[in-house]
Amino acid sequence: MVTTSKNLVNKYTVKMRKHSIFSDKFSENEFVRGSHNWLLHARYVRGEHAVCLELADDLQKQTENTHRFAHYIKGSVLADAGRLQEALEKFHSCLRLQPQEPEPLKQVAKCLYRQGRFQLSLEAYLEAEKLTKHPDPDIYCALSECAYNIGEIQRGVDWARSAVQAGGGERAGALLARLLIKNDDVPGALAAYDQSLASYACGADTLAAAGALRLRAGDPKRAFQLLGAALAQQPTQHAAALALAAMMLQHKDVDAALSRLRSALAAHPTCVAAHTDLGLALLAKRKFVAALTCLQRAAWAAPLSAKVAHDLGLALLICKRPTSAFCRLAAAAALQPSQPYTVLLIGIALERLGDSRADAAFARAAVLAPDDSLIRLNFAGRHARAGRLIEAVDEISFTARLLERDEKPDPQIASALTSLFELIQDAGIDVPELPESTTKPKVPTLTNTEPNEESIGADEV
Repeated sequence: MVTTSKNLVNKYTVKMRKHSIFSDKFSENEFVRGSHNWLLHARYVRGEHAVCLELADDLQKQTENTHRFAHYIKGSVLADAGRLQEALEKFHSCLRLQPQEPEPLKQVAKCLYRQGRFQLSLEAYLEAEKLTKHPDPDIYCALSECAYNIGEIQRGVDWARSAVQAGGGERAGALLARLLIKNDDVPGALAAYDQSLASYACGADTLAAAGALRLRAGDPKRAFQLLGAALAQQPTQHAAALALAAMMLQHKDVDAALSRLRSALAAHPTCVAAHTDLGLALLAKRKFVAALTCLQRAAWAAPLSAKVAHDLGLALLICKRPTSAFCRLAAAAALQPSQPYTVLLIGIALERLGDSRADAAFARAAVLAPDDSLIRLNFAGRHARAGRLIEAVDEISFTARLLERDEKPDPQIASALTSLFELIQDAGIDVPELPESTTKPKVPTLTNTEPNEESIGADEV
């Protein structure tokens, strides 16, 4: 009995020793884990990723691969390096160790979003939102972006509103405004931008976007203030510079517009819009070779842009290169068949080439925009040049009624209409008198900006 009791005591003491050794090791690992988290974080924030990975590997060896924060930091480093699939594995290791932690799940959703797997990212963010104890504006903003990418704009707007209510700040307000613009709700987008500007100290990007929207909404004074504030905060903000240049071009201040466009190109050399606007500004300054060069660069950078092809075709037409202009305009019409001005320019190019298909192009432009006075005026001029004076008279009368209907008729169109009316009268055709609202004093027309025959080379065939 005595030996049996002694054996039981010895076994019990051995078990106690083993348990105490395991407890000491576990306590030591916990101490190491807690004491090195700050060092991991500091290395990561400083960008010392190689040292950070070495430290994370050492901690995993000491803790038998159970150090959650080391997994998390290693996943973050891999995600920053673009190794998204490996980063996903590390974040999943964090989740296996502590499934109720929302931060690794948010990083999993972020990696899935960067991989273009928007539906899976949306589901992961929804799971993270369930685990959070308080409303997280970052999650709501991410949900909004995922919903937009899968085509659910209204759900994106709702989540963006939730982000604003949760205190998402400037990011949430700007995101809500962008989604409202995509949803064709310009007043709502203006209100969202105004709320963000009134509540937060917004950056240059938000100021530039708000200014561009104000310009689009017809409020140039407020737009000028916002765009100027954006450039004062960040002189290299090319979106603000582009919008200001557009305003200056509208007010015929070409020199100031050129300065803004050059600064925009210095900040963003591959910006297609800056090259296009710079080409049009140089065209207005009669610098035809430089204008064609800028527009050609824009066409190389964006070969599938209908607007760029249209602008280049217009410039080639002004430079008396109808063959090249026709090629560019035909490409623009193929990309955007319902643009009436492109079809109109095609008709002008075909007429200069002596092609009989010009009549069909003018007629097609009139069908696409039946109430556009500029297109109707050009159609009347085409009839007159082709000797169809009766049809020209009908088009002149229709254009005069369109101008009479407008509150502020274009004086240049009115002047050209009056000139065409007088030419047909000189030809001996009886036409009714034009309304007084269309008989404006003559102003310089676009034909004054065309180059001389000697300044431009022969057209490429």
